Amino acid sequence: MIRNLLFSMWIISFSGASLAITNIESERLNNSVEGTTGNISLSLDGRIGNSDKVALGSALKLIRAYKRDEWIAIVSRDYAEVDSEVNTDETLVHLRYLTKHTRNWGHEIFVQYQEDKFSLLARRSLVGAGLRYTLSSNIPKEEQTHANHFGFGVFHEEEEYVPGVITEDEQSIRLNLYWAFKRKISDIAFYTSTLYFQPKMERLSDEKGLWQNSLTISVTSTISLNLSWDIEHDTHTPDGGNDTETSYNSVLIYNF
Repeated sequence: MIRNLLFSMWIISFSGASLAITNIESERLNNSVEGTTGNISLSLDGRIGNSDKVALGSALKLIRAYKRDEWIAIVSRDYAEVDSEVNTDETLVHLRYLTKHTRNWGHEIFVQYQEDKFSLLARRSLVGAGLRYTLSSNIPKEEQTHANHFGFGVFHEEEEYVPGVITEDEQSIRLNLYWAFKRKISDIAFYTSTLYFQPKMERLSDEKGLWQNSLTISVTSTISLNLSWDIEHDTHTPDGGNDTETSYNSVLIYNF
């Protein structure tokens, strides 16, 4: 039975210099029951770094969980006009499948495609696989106050830049390491932290990373507020942009 549908809305006034790492773990940390889950949300985004932006958009995020298997599908489409001129045109598709072999260990495979016509890095696609470890305890799931997950894998990445950018299109193999943490602060508040590190295998100094921290507060039985703070790192940005950017995000979520 479908318990929720997830739609995200945000407004973008200027695209960043590169396509960001997609935080899949932030979605999985909020999923603790079997079945299909999602939600509808409204958000206000901002960024400080290569560009300062504020933004509105839409997305569909669904998680289908079984006892030993889990499917994740995220599809988003963002389009905006200012004074009849298009300044946002973005697409994201992410599909992931996890098989749990034991209570702690599992393996996962995934594919992803991103497109942003107003970013220097116009397209990014990847396919990969890895292992996932869950640090669990003997406490019943409904009584647990925190969760820890670790991942290690590899993926093949293709990046295509817009014409005129000095950086050439490239294909590479990257390691994918992540840590995801969730803690119950009170009956109405949860804190989550996710850390990604993705160095290129043939040149480890070429790094991508993301550290995202968020606080989710239940306002009513169906409405919650999510506040997040992100740091994105990329040592190989197009045209020599800043390696590190900081952004903030506030999301109003309606669950039904």
